[in-house]
Amino acid sequence: MNLTVAHLLALLAMLLTVLSLNVSRLRLKYGVSYGDDGHRELTVAIRAHGNALEQSLLFAVLVLALHNQATGEAALLAWLGAVFVLARVVHALAMFQRWLRLRQLAHVTSLLAQLTAAGMLLR
Repeated sequence: MNLTVAHLLALLAMLLTVLSLNVSRLRLKYGVSYGDDGHRELTVAIRAHGNALEQSLLFAVLVLALHNQATGEAALLAWLGAVFVLARVVHALAMFQRWLRLRQLAHVTSLLAQLTAAGMLLR
């Protein structure tokens, strides 16, 4: 299956939704409406969701701009999207497991995908 821009955006939406539902689940569990009330598990869930959202929005805008340029680099864009989505999933999992090195690697991979997309726009 080819990864289209629509597929990429749907995968990112699903990831963000799952992370958001996790925050909601923990808010219900601890009875917290605002902030984290000192619950480390909730703090991590909030940051995992927030970080994924911050990175995904920028990447989505870059991908949409590239898609609109129709440069004929659909295969590269699909590969770049797949790498980004995988990096964001790994980043979230690494946050929950407190695997710092893996989280750092996933973050750098996400940033490289963003920079690559930005560079493609500038060509």
